[in-house]
Amino acid sequence: MTSADRTDSVAQEAGLGWLDWLDARNGLLNAIQASALIVGGAWAILMLMISIHDRRVDLAMTQAAQFVDGRTGEARRLLDRLWYGKPKELMSLFREALARLPDEDARSEAIQNFVKDYILPGDDDTDPVDVQLAIADVAAQLDLIAACAGEGDDRPWLASRMVPDRCDRATVEKYFCDYTNSFHTLYGGALEEIRLMTGNHSLGTTSKKFAEGPGCAE
Repeated sequence: MTSADRTDSVAQEAGLGWLDWLDARNGLLNAIQASALIVGGAWAILMLMISIHDRRVDLAMTQAAQFVDGRTGEARRLLDRLWYGKPKELMSLFREALARLPDEDARSEAIQNFVKDYILPGDDDTDPVDVQLAIADVAAQLDLIAACAGEGDDRPWLASRMVPDRCDRATVEKYFCDYTNSFHTLYGGALEEIRLMTGNHSLGTTSKKFAEGPGCAE
């Protein structure tokens, strides 16, 4: 082999070495770019999920604010006033009677009888019709809130992914479980009569299902 041939061979080996290095470098750059795209995509998805959750929390808090204010707030204050306006002696006797009852069904019946005898008739300032309207208003608002949170029941996995809850369920449960349970305990009998009278057979059913769901029953 002549010196010229050796020179050409060295040059070819050097050229091949450079191409190998360039290919390796390009492969590394491609891997880095692919990793960056994956990380960027995952970050974007995370930010989107946080944004969606924040919007659901905001909507749940808006529902809570509306429950305190406006027509529903006035209805709640009317019902509260009727309870707080009763003589202390009467309320003490009522609580003592409840404490003596042996089971939950008996207590529930006693509560509904008390509501029928002492709350639904209203007082000197409140007509019985206004009491029923107040109960219907609160029940309707609780139904909207429960529907916003997916009613608090065990929905199928596919349904919950295709049509997710509009409100953050944990936030709604935190603010509304206790009140919804108490409302249906106190006014369940009255709601039955209102449904029959108005023909609105779904009034209060969504919120009752929410109150009995696993999130509120825990």
